[in-house]
Amino acid sequence: MDARLPLNSPQMDMEQPAQTARVWDLPLRLFHWVMAAVVVVAGVTGFLAPEWWLGLHVIAGYALATLLSFRLVWGFVGTRYSRFGSFPLALGGLYQHLRSIVRTNPKTVIGHNPAGAWMIIILLVALVTLVVSGLIALGGQENHGPLAAATGFLAGEMAGEIHQIAAWGLAAAVAVHLLGVFAETRIFRHPVVAAMMIGRKAPPGSAVNVPRSAHTVRGAAWFMAIAGALLVSGITLAGLPSSGWRALDTPAVYVSECGDCHAVYHPSLRTGEAWRSMMNGLENHYGEDASLDEQTVSIIQAYLVDNHAGTFDTEAAQRIGRVETPSLRMTDVAYWKSRHQGIAESVFRLNSVGSKVNCTACHTDAASGRFDDVKIHLPEKDKP
Repeated sequence: MDARLPLNSPQMDMEQPAQTARVWDLPLRLFHWVMAAVVVVAGVTGFLAPEWWLGLHVIAGYALATLLSFRLVWGFVGTRYSRFGSFPLALGGLYQHLRSIVRTNPKTVIGHNPAGAWMIIILLVALVTLVVSGLIALGGQENHGPLAAATGFLAGEMAGEIHQIAAWGLAAAVAVHLLGVFAETRIFRHPVVAAMMIGRKAPPGSAVNVPRSAHTVRGAAWFMAIAGALLVSGITLAGLPSSGWRALDTPAVYVSECGDCHAVYHPSLRTGEAWRSMMNGLENHYGEDASLDEQTVSIIQAYLVDNHAGTFDTEAAQRIGRVETPSLRMTDVAYWKSRHQGIAESVFRLNSVGSKVNCTACHTDAASGRFDDVKIHLPEKDKP
């Protein structure tokens, strides 16, 4: 290097590399990129995939819950620039930063700028809302998960609506976030993506390096502790009996007599009055004489009436079983029609299906009355 060059000359700037500081610790960077991948999986399975992909969507949700729990804790015990206390959240500062963006001269900051800090808060709130509403919906609508023992169907249905709204809100926030990253990187030439990958940034002034190794060990310890606590508590809660569904001891005579002609329907698919009416009219059972002896009728009717739709709090019981129709057919219920309107008529005409009332052809758990989305299998063609 030429010693005669002034310190502020262009050649000096080219020959002397800019100093950088460690800003984003490894736990934070891993969280960021893994969270991004999990959100993509959750988005694809939630917006684009059929409902029987719910299992993968739920796995993504559990992963989000674990990652979010870690980030919330790390926001208080992590390194300097990971902590929420370092976020510049003053509205005056946000206003000034947005003005500088409009004037195309935003300042470079070592940590989060005001817009970035607020975006993180918005994203975290949306993600927490998604996870909580998703768990409630899973417990109430599907009778699964850690909240199934404490959540009813109507609460789950309401949570499902909130879940959808939060999902669209998150999608909008992610779009704004990506737009901001594009502007920072391509327009203002701030290498924010590279910084989130390698953890280093060129500071505008003096900056404090975050510790290199201690934070990684501490972050791994916190993550393992949080993941372990969530796993143990989740398994424990999920093992409790569901508040809306219970297993039944189905009488063998019901299976042999009724199942000889059609699928063995779960009692929760009709009201007690509908079952009584049906059992009292077996001599003309949808155009067929299905008469049985008095003792058999008594056993079957007691089973059906004692476990009618009003005694279950599942989606099938609430939206199909409790709805009366003049024909007593569940396929005449508006909700049943709306849920099956996307299925081609050719599917119902398959030999393996036979008719629209053969629930077990597509719902592998129909006999249990659960009708889980993950247990749906639409046959494409008859087996040779």
